[in-house]
Amino acid sequence: MKTMLGIALAAALVVLTACGEVITPQPTTDMPLVDTSTPAPTPTLRPTATAPLLAPAAPATPTITPTPIIHVVQEGETVYSIAFDYGVSPEALQAVNGIENPQFLQVGQRLIIPIGEEATETTPGLLLPTPTPLPFEVQGVALFETPVGSLWCLGEIVNTTAFTLTNVQVRVTLFNGVGERLREADAFAAADLIPPGERSPFGILFTAPPPNWASTEVTIVRGEAAGALADSYVPIAVTEVEGQPSGSQFQVSGVVQNTSAEQAAGSVSVIVTTYDAQGVVTGFRQRMVESEGALAPGATAPFTLLFTYHGDVPTDFSVIALGRIPAE
Repeated sequence: MKTMLGIALAAALVVLTACGEVITPQPTTDMPLVDTSTPAPTPTLRPTATAPLLAPAAPATPTITPTPIIHVVQEGETVYSIAFDYGVSPEALQAVNGIENPQFLQVGQRLIIPIGEEATETTPGLLLPTPTPLPFEVQGVALFETPVGSLWCLGEIVNTTAFTLTNVQVRVTLFNGVGERLREADAFAAADLIPPGERSPFGILFTAPPPNWASTEVTIVRGEAAGALADSYVPIAVTEVEGQPSGSQFQVSGVVQNTSAEQAAGSVSVIVTTYDAQGVVTGFRQRMVESEGALAPGATAPFTLLFTYHGDVPTDFSVIALGRIPAE
């Protein structure tokens, strides 16, 4: 009996020894150094005839999540003004926050500022170019870098024609030092209508400008005579205008008046543009004037705009106002 037990124990030791040989990995050669931005390869155990061993899965590369930028909406701010201040596109700001109607921002509302690929400069819905745009001028063009690395191109369209203009669109192209085209984008004038002799600002945002851009060019894409479309607008005068710096921003206030003899204005928008000492456009803001119902003929309404400018403190500013007839 003891003899049989001894034989059994000896056999068990042989089996355990054999199993130990199977699971012992073969020594591997030294691996060359790799870039630390990707995980190093994991050694794969040599398979055996009896029980192949699976190589462990490579460790996942940790994803670095940037700290989100949160903005709390203040009185008088709009989607466009916030996008302008942070150097992102209004469309991206609206999309990342799920804003269906940008007219209904609430004071105290917390907005996530898009960064990286989220802050795209795509501009949907642009119209096709007209065969021969009317000859207007582009003035006061300047480019400003933002704290988040974006690039604003600001300028102004001056209507030098005898017609009221609409659908005015320009294209900004960035070139490198040898004149090669790097990036381009289109934008409409801020004002829907530009009467003869009047002007309207425009702004184009490059959220990820090429680092080697050296020069820019602004070309006219389209511009049409408004024709009968001008009849859907109501003449609006701007009076009692005051403007001055307010901390790091610029504040403009005034009064709009419906100068039509018989047509009420269903809505009135005000556009303010700031300039430096050289006449360069340094910022602009557009806002609807608040009023109780339609603005009757001869009636007035106050307005105040507070917005961020670029570069030096503005030395001049302009205000234009547009009134639309009430929607039927």
